[in-house]
Amino acid sequence: MQQEAINKSIIRDFYRRAVSQGDIDFAKEIIADDYIQHSPMVKPGKEGLLEALAYMKQMPKPASTSTPFLRLIAEGEYVVTNMSFGWGDKQKVVVDLFKFRNGQVAEHWDAIEDQPETTQNGHTMMDGPLPSEENDHVAENKALVADFYEQVYINRQPGLLSNFVATNLIQHIPEIENGITGLEAYLRGQADQVIIEKVDHIIGEGDFVVVQAEGKLASKTATFYTIFRLNEGRIVEQWGVKQVSL
Repeated sequence: MQQEAINKSIIRDFYRRAVSQGDIDFAKEIIADDYIQHSPMVKPGKEGLLEALAYMKQMPKPASTSTPFLRLIAEGEYVVTNMSFGWGDKQKVVVDLFKFRNGQVAEHWDAIEDQPETTQNGHTMMDGPLPSEENDHVAENKALVADFYEQVYINRQPGLLSNFVATNLIQHIPEIENGITGLEAYLRGQADQVIIEKVDHIIGEGDFVVVQAEGKLASKTATFYTIFRLNEGRIVEQWGVKQVSL
């Protein structure tokens, strides 16, 4: 856990120093020379990221901003951040996935969506608890989520939801209603629009598990990040951010 705490600290400083304050020298220190960029919004490699940070440093700050809300989940060489921030008249929700190697950021993926003004479930895309680090069921939680994703999302068997999901599921994905019935209705209703084909990463810390998956959204290639909170062997809360590839 000591290395995970160090990696989290580096990512916090990256947002504070490199992104918010434009500290390019700090970014040069923590980004590996052979850094791999998967974000479609940023040019490849370390130089592409440094160029993007330099551009952001020169941009005028919007008149209306809000203090970012940050949720961090770390396991092994990976750190996931789930963040919300105001930009102009929009509230943005982002998931970033960082891979570390030898104390530096070696690889990065992300997805971003606008927070809608209203949702089907009455929750925002970001509200809810932070991960509880005092949880010794991480391995069991990851195994349950892996089985859930395989059976329900990839094999498309929403009838199996009760094996994994609490009846009173708290939902934060805007277009899905609360409860197991809300998730089942969404999965059945969107069967032709949302297709999960492959799971790339499953990362767990405390009572949280994050899944990065690939698939199709309205026939377009997309990446899906789903965040689950578990309690007593059941999924009790769900968040998600998705992005269509450019």
